[in-house]
This record gives sequence, structure tokens and C-alpha cells, in this order.
Amino acid sequence: MMKAKFTGAFLLLTAIALSVTACGRGAAPQAQAEPNAEVAVATATIKTGTISETISVTGELTAYNDTVVATKLGGKIAEIRVREGDRVAKGQVLAVQDQTDLRMQLRQAEAAVRAAEANLQQAETAARVQPDQVDAQIQTAKAALLAAQARLRALQTGARPQERQQAEQAVRAARANYELARANYERAQRLYEQGAIPRQQLDSARTAYEAAQAQLRQAEETLSLVQEGPRKEDIEAAEQAVKQAEEAYRQALLGRSQIELAQQRVAAARAALAQAKAQYALLKQQLDDTVIRAPFDGVVADRFVDIGTMAGQGTPVARIVKLDRLYFEAVLPETLLAEVRVGMPVTVKVDAFPDRAFRGAVEAIYPAIADQARNLRLRISLANPADLPLKTGLFARGEITLRTYTNVPLTPKVALLEKGGITRVFVVEDGKARARTLKVRATNTEVVYAEGVKSGEVVVTRGQDLLSDGQPVRIIDSGN
Repeated sequence: MMKAKFTGAFLLLTAIALSVTACGRGAAPQAQAEPNAEVAVATATIKTGTISETISVTGELTAYNDTVVATKLGGKIAEIRVREGDRVAKGQVLAVQDQTDLRMQLRQAEAAVRAAEANLQQAETAARVQPDQVDAQIQTAKAALLAAQARLRALQTGARPQERQQAEQAVRAARANYELARANYERAQRLYEQGAIPRQQLDSARTAYEAAQAQLRQAEETLSLVQEGPRKEDIEAAEQAVKQAEEAYRQALLGRSQIELAQQRVAAARAALAQAKAQYALLKQQLDDTVIRAPFDGVVADRFVDIGTMAGQGTPVARIVKLDRLYFEAVLPETLLAEVRVGMPVTVKVDAFPDRAFRGAVEAIYPAIADQARNLRLRISLANPADLPLKTGLFARGEITLRTYTNVPLTPKVALLEKGGITRVFVVEDGKARARTLKVRATNTEVVYAEGVKSGEVVVTRGQDLLSDGQPVRIIDSGN
């Protein structure tokens, strides 16, 4: 009797051990044990922790700044200052083209600028003095015209009564003066002949007499002209003088147009100076363009020319790559569009550094569908560490963190039973297995965060395929 019981117990333990070994090896599920039969199981305790829900994406690393620097002008390469692998700063000289011809042209353009500046200065000086000169000419011509017109009017009008009276009075005064001078001269002659006066006094009397005689003739002639009136020839000459004065005045007025012409010459000189300066600036810019510089900080990935190379316009000189920030494009199924947002963190790994993880972020989600499968494309950016280990062209794998749960119960994935779209676990309570239906919220390779269980509860991790709800269990391994 005792032997029979021992034999039965041995067989039961052997069966349980075989079933546990089969479940641990991932064998096909066996038939569930009898409802009241005790089943040997392994368990684990649900712990509190943090878990993130992620999406996996892949792509090829690309630099934001990856540029082939080319020549802007044609010409021979005179200097090369970099090689592949060199780090360069923004503005650093990569190569220099021959500058001989351009320097000669620049000196000629500089001389042309100086000549244009001198011409402008002369034109401005002339424009400043031109108005004063024209005004003076106009005033002079106007005064001459008024004088000519007055003389003509005087000739046409003839002498006035007052003028005749003045002329007659002048004749009478001149005649009286003449009579007095003649008497003085005759008396001086007699006294000189008598030796009463010197020769000098006689000469003075004769000079006074001759002067009085001349004044009398002039007064008489003036009176005669006043009495006779102007001659026809004098009037015609006066009319011609007026016409000449009028023409001179008209020409002087036309001089005002010279002021505008002077201003136009100033404007033309300024335009010529601007053109000369523009030509100088163009040549100076072309001279600067013969110096090929790095457009940004980076590394020389390729060099395409050597000293002496005849480079045409647009000839590639070097390829500059900036490695401090990289990105890769990844495909996103449309079903996940609502889950992914710009700014979400991404953990990036590359095969070249399997033990390193790089931090990135979702930088952009492109607005258009990318392919027939209605996938979208998104851009993942990441900063290259200080030692710049990442290079363009490397294959990258990214894990986009959709959300992170903290202080939540974490259930081992080996405890899950999935059938018909339903996820369950068995929780050990009072020596019996109790089935729980779970709602999985997040998962990774080892644990899941699911609603339906709590931290501290014990779940079956091996042998659960043999269980039914309420079945007795015996824990043979309570490892984590």
C-alpha cells in the first residue's frame, strides 16, 4: 500500500517535470492538466519601473551641409591649400586662380575712376559759376539796350526849349569870357612891348585867350546843332544801335539755357563716375572670386583640381561636408501618423559603432505620401558628438519614443498567453492560478506594461499552458 502511493507520487512528479521542461524549451502546448490536479510552475513578481513605447525606423545618414565648391570664373589654378580630410573653417582659402590679368584691369579701372572724379569736379565748378556769369551778362546787355533806346528817343524827339536856352546861355557866357580874355591878351602885349611885364605873363594871357576862343566855338557849334536838330544819319545809326543792343540782350537771356546745360553736364559726369566705379567694383569682385573659399566649417571630402589645372567657369574644386549635424529620412506607415510628432526623441544606432547610442529627434514629417503603399517620410536629425564619429552614408537605425510610462507595473513577456487577439496571464493567488485578461499599453523585448495586473503580484512564467482558471499550482521556481 505504501509502495503504491510512493509509485503514484513519483509518476506524478515525473509528468509535471516533463511538462515544465517542454514549456521551457518552447515545445508545442500540451493538454491542460486535470482541473483539480496540482501543476508545478515557475513564477516571477511584477515590479514597478519605466518603459517606453517606440517605433523602429531606418535610413542613411546625410549631412545638412554637403557642398561641391566650384570656380565662379575661368582661369588657371595657381594655388591649392587643402587636401582630403582637412578640416576647414568658414571663409578659409581652398584654392586661388591666376590673378595677373585681373590686377592689370583693376589698375586701369582705378585710373578711370580718378579721371571721372576730376571731370565731375570741373563740371560742378562750372555749374556753380555759370549762373553768376549769365546774370552779369544779362544785366550788362540790358543796361546797354536801355542806353541805346534812350539815345534814339532823344534824337527822335529833338532839343527841348530848356536845352536851347541852356545852349544860348552857354554861347553868351563863352563870348563874354572870350572878350575878356582877348582884352587881357592885347593889354599884356602892350605892356610886354613896353617892358612892363615878363614874357611868361604874356604867354599865360595868350593861352587863356586861345582857350576862351575854343570854348566859344564849341558853344556856338552846340547851339547850332540844337537849333538844327538831329541828322537822319544819326537817327539811323541810333536805331541800328538799338537793334544790336536788343540782339545782345536776347543772346544774354539765352545764356540761361547754359545753366541747364551745365547741370546736365554735371549729371553726365556723375553717371560716368558711377559707371567707372561700377566697373571697378565688378573687377574687384572678380578678383575676389579668384580666391575660392570654404562656405562653412567642415571637412574636405574630395579635391578635384591641382596646381596648373585650367578651370572653366563652374569647375568643381572641392567637396566640403559639415558633420556636426546629420539626418536621415525614414518611412512611416500612415497608420502611425497620428502617433508621431515633430520633436519626439529618437535613439539612433549604426553598425559601425554597435555599442554606442546617439540621441536624435523627429525634425520634420513630410506633407505628401511617399509611395504606393501610402507611407510618409520623416526626417530624423541628430548631433554628431565632438569626436565626429558619424559619417555620411552610414546606415542608421532609430527608435522613436512615442511615449514613456514611469512607475508602472512591468510584466515579463514570457508570462503572456495570446490567443484570438486576447492577451492573458495567470496570477498566483492562495496557491491557485487566476486568469487575468490584459490590455497591453507598451512593450519592449523583455517586459510589457499592461492594465489588469498590479506591482507585487506573482505571475506564472512557465507551465501556464497547462493551467486553467482556479487550478492549484506548486511553485518550483520563483526567479525574476
